[in-house]
Amino acid sequence: MDAGEIDHTHIDFNDGEKQPLLRKFGEERRREGQNVTFKRADSMPFYDSDPHRTVLQMPKKMFAVAASDLMSTAAEIDEEYPRTRHDNSMSDKSEVSWPKHAAGQIPAILLLCLLNLMISIPFGVSYFPIGWRADSGELDSENSSGSEDVVDGVFPVTGKEALGIRMFLFSTFVGQVMFTFASKFKNPASCQMVENVPFCHSLAYIVIAEQGYGLEALSTLFFLFGLSSLLVGFVFYLLGRLEMGRVIYFFPSHVLLGCIAGIGIFMSTTAIEVTTDEPFSFDMEGLKGCIEKSYLLGVVVLFEVVLRVLMCITKEKGKPRFPLLPPIYFCLITPIFYLVTLLSGTPFSAIKDAGYFFPSPDICDPNDDGECVRQTILSSIFNEDVWTIWRVVNFSTISWIAVAKSIPTMMSLIAFSLIHVPINIPAFAISTNVEADFNAELVAHGYSNAFAGLFGGLQNYMTYGGSILYAKAGGEGKGSSLAVSIGTAAFFFVGPSIASYIPRCMAGTLLLHIGIDLFLEGVCDSYGNFDWLEYGGIWFITIIMTIYGMTAALLAGIASALSVYAAQSVSYQNPVRRTMTARSLRSSSWNRPTEAASILDSNEIGRKKILIIQLQGHLFFGNVAQLTDNIKATLEQKKGTPAEPWIVIIDFTLVLGMDSSAAQAIGKLKDTMRKRFHIDVAIFVSGSRDGFPCKYDLSHELSCPADPADQDTISKEAALLFGGEAKTEETDGPTNLVHTPRLIRSSRDTGLPIPQNLVCDSLDSALIFAENVLIARKNPCLLEDIAEFREPLTKSNNEGEFYSSDEEKRSAIIFLSNLCPGESLSDVEQLFSLFKREVYNENEIIWRQGSVSDSAKLLVKGRLLSLLENEEGTLEQIPTGAMLGELGLVKGIDRLNTVQCVSDGAVLYSLDREDWDVLKRDNPRIARFIDMIVIRYLAHRVQHVSNRIFETRCLPV
Repeated sequence: MDAGEIDHTHIDFNDGEKQPLLRKFGEERRREGQNVTFKRADSMPFYDSDPHRTVLQMPKKMFAVAASDLMSTAAEIDEEYPRTRHDNSMSDKSEVSWPKHAAGQIPAILLLCLLNLMISIPFGVSYFPIGWRADSGELDSENSSGSEDVVDGVFPVTGKEALGIRMFLFSTFVGQVMFTFASKFKNPASCQMVENVPFCHSLAYIVIAEQGYGLEALSTLFFLFGLSSLLVGFVFYLLGRLEMGRVIYFFPSHVLLGCIAGIGIFMSTTAIEVTTDEPFSFDMEGLKGCIEKSYLLGVVVLFEVVLRVLMCITKEKGKPRFPLLPPIYFCLITPIFYLVTLLSGTPFSAIKDAGYFFPSPDICDPNDDGECVRQTILSSIFNEDVWTIWRVVNFSTISWIAVAKSIPTMMSLIAFSLIHVPINIPAFAISTNVEADFNAELVAHGYSNAFAGLFGGLQNYMTYGGSILYAKAGGEGKGSSLAVSIGTAAFFFVGPSIASYIPRCMAGTLLLHIGIDLFLEGVCDSYGNFDWLEYGGIWFITIIMTIYGMTAALLAGIASALSVYAAQSVSYQNPVRRTMTARSLRSSSWNRPTEAASILDSNEIGRKKILIIQLQGHLFFGNVAQLTDNIKATLEQKKGTPAEPWIVIIDFTLVLGMDSSAAQAIGKLKDTMRKRFHIDVAIFVSGSRDGFPCKYDLSHELSCPADPADQDTISKEAALLFGGEAKTEETDGPTNLVHTPRLIRSSRDTGLPIPQNLVCDSLDSALIFAENVLIARKNPCLLEDIAEFREPLTKSNNEGEFYSSDEEKRSAIIFLSNLCPGESLSDVEQLFSLFKREVYNENEIIWRQGSVSDSAKLLVKGRLLSLLENEEGTLEQIPTGAMLGELGLVKGIDRLNTVQCVSDGAVLYSLDREDWDVLKRDNPRIARFIDMIVIRYLAHRVQHVSNRIFETRCLPV
């Protein structure tokens, strides 16, 4: 399969209800028989491949008209609309004259404008609590108090529904204009952020509780609407400008699903209120009201049931065959209602009086006698109520106490507003094959919300469903987008008049359908995808939002997220990654003398006596008890058996963080291991020269640093355990030690003073030290011999060159013999006779990566560094006694790395290719020694890398 191709059958935009689109971005498959390619989504700036991206389960159908129902498959989009790439040249359009191109845009413009009007009606009438009535006939106009539980008062201006519709259209208009010029897409469609309707109600409850139902309360409420939009715009702009868009992805998935289900319940109750024009509550009064208005609700339920049945019977293999069925069905509700009314012979006036339609805006003015005189159509459109949005705010009447109380709700609104963009933008980008800049689109959303907020408008965003519908209809370009803006502005004036001819059942059915879908998305579709604690959190947030509102739901979400994190850290993140002996996890020191190797391979006194415990994740008060109990249980199980360890290595390399409680518990564990389990040496690996990942000074406590007042300096014999020379009081501590340890005679006499506790910066240095302790227990002289062979070079006083002494050759032969275990010394000497001595100075390059492999070299004295030139920071020190370059010599491949001298000087013995070819021809048995060195080294590398895959000590040498 070619790179960059995607199997269209696996990208189903209708599956947003159960499978998020963005999870499929990285798929690379091809449908047989199609030669269509999509840009790889993982190359897009907005794509994040972190496995914890479950936040993207947020459904695309959050769009007001059930956007997922407007989505078609990627194949349909690609076939019907292949020209939406940003890199298309203008020459593609040169064949079509601009009048024809403009005429081709008209259907898309009309479709999107009508879609905006249709959406504005159900949501426009739901921005304010239903109990804040425009009709004061049944209410005391003096009523000036309210609460969130009971809202029952007079709306202070005429035309509440008309005001709400204009609020929706104004916000959509501003967003359309801003996206026309700021977005990188050719066909963006704006929409008011209808998911925030619950927050509008929450803000209204706060204001009514402070100021009642008068014009002052409406002034404060519109100020809060504008302020919240400004804040949303500021956050969007800041995230985009600072290129921090990915922070949006860090929302726990189950918290979002709980909010989605809660909003679904809110939409469903709003559908009941819009249909019945009465407040609804989950009690007997609410049930009684539904029964009394059952003739209105019955129509909505009937339309919803019919739609669900149609969607069910038109599914093919579990997926919708007709993705445009729901929006077309919603559009047909109004003509069907009129047709049924006409066929039934019921007078239209009776239907209207029964409450089946929204009230008409005031189209009459009282004359001198108080009689209503009908206005002209033009005067009814351009009456003073049109400008109520901008006339209602009076800064002198704003309640700043209500503003202060609204801050938590506005913070919740901002957080909830951020979750839509990561869904809509990437989904639209992949659908239209456009490589969009996620941060640039965030900036565009910042502009659109900020400008809407400056004029008291509500939040808006680029909607996926509307954009896809607009694009599939052929809409593209700034001219077409501006025409949509003009059409939306026209509906701003005439829309409320048109709305009075739309039956309530259309709005109620749309709201009920979306509410049910969102509730099912949050509660039903998620069942089985989360553990019991996360799924319980979904229900918990849903119930809290339904009873107490959005602010309480946000707090419940935070509490649920923290509870789930703590519980899962304790239950699922076992702090012990694995436990093993050093027989399966060995150090990089593989070329030891034969006698030393036999000690380490012994079942009684060898590597089996080293126990390694690797830790992982975060250690904190919640799981440190489990950690210490597991370690104690392991040691208790091995106590008194042949597998009882003498040395314990606890590796913190994969530990991400520790709190002080965990650090103190580890300090106590050190004493328990020594006193209760008689562990000779406890080695703690910090994984860094900076120490452990905590503020607590754990390195100091674990290492029991030497006290200069009563502790001798590390002796030459003790220094052998660290693989280094003797240290004086004035010199630094041994290499790879975080602290110089306190030396105490072991209960199992090694002949050397050893530290009871030790802190190393790497697991490999800890393993080398532990192996040296085992060797010293049996024969300390072996360590002395190794140290003698590896002493630093000395220079001649006369010539300034390095000596070539018999001792140096003896060391070289011993090193070569260690690399050829089981072979006779005479055969090793015969092989060594072909090696030629070479001397290198500090910083001199032995060879460079990619050069011809013409020799293998044996490092006798000095230090070399191996590094990969194309990978910064990938390097490894080559120990004395190692052979390097033998693989290239045997296989004839180029050098795989660069080798440099990093000591004052280095002595190497080199076997060049000419001598190697002669050896293979004349004495293949001796030549076989080099082959066996290659095999032994590669076998060591395989074991070393497979057991410590998280380390980078795998350079080819």
